[in-house]
Amino acid sequence: MLAPKGRGKAAAGRLYGLSVLRTEVDRAGFWGEYRLDRAGRNLRRGGVLRVLVPKGFDRWPLLERFGLRPVEADSLVRAQSVPLALEALERQGLAPDRATVALRGIRADREMARTAAALCAQVRRVVVDAPNGGTELARWLRRELGVPILPPGERGQVALEFQPGGARREETLLQLYGPRPELAGLTLSAPGLAEEDREDLPLLAALWEGGKLDRNDIKIT
Repeated sequence: MLAPKGRGKAAAGRLYGLSVLRTEVDRAGFWGEYRLDRAGRNLRRGGVLRVLVPKGFDRWPLLERFGLRPVEADSLVRAQSVPLALEALERQGLAPDRATVALRGIRADREMARTAAALCAQVRRVVVDAPNGGTELARWLRRELGVPILPPGERGQVALEFQPGGARREETLLQLYGPRPELAGLTLSAPGLAEEDREDLPLLAALWEGGKLDRNDIKIT
């Protein structure tokens, strides 16, 4: 946390019930960079690997020297992949049972399979586009659910992208990876948190992974 008079010392604390190692840094003045360096060292010595930082933080290269990296929101947004897709369809005025959702990425992982199986019961058609494992996933869905899966070249009204690098075919694309996923104008929020924290995705992801938020605590706006 960037704060006046912060010297980079680390101390154990709680954040919405989650155990954290917390440090405050004053980046102003000649010694600002030194204080941030000290904070990074102290966090790493305390066993920290992932860090929550204020919005607009631009000194990741310094923290990365100590093996520190941001909290990514993959687990949270992928857990919300189905309601996100349905909300994106609703924003377009489309009924799910008349719409097609494409699942795109480099590989068909467990999260893509879970999402595909759930969507097959709610939307008209599903496209699976994943060079690694996509064909096998499509066969499994046909065999287990009796649902025909469209080939990668078909287009949907909404696409969910699980890893970067795939071809973009849909105008509405939700990127479900990275510290700041692109959700086509949709926002995940936790109304039960302080106002300034409700839409902080890395924070929400950390709380989600730590069991401090559940599905009922997350809203899509």
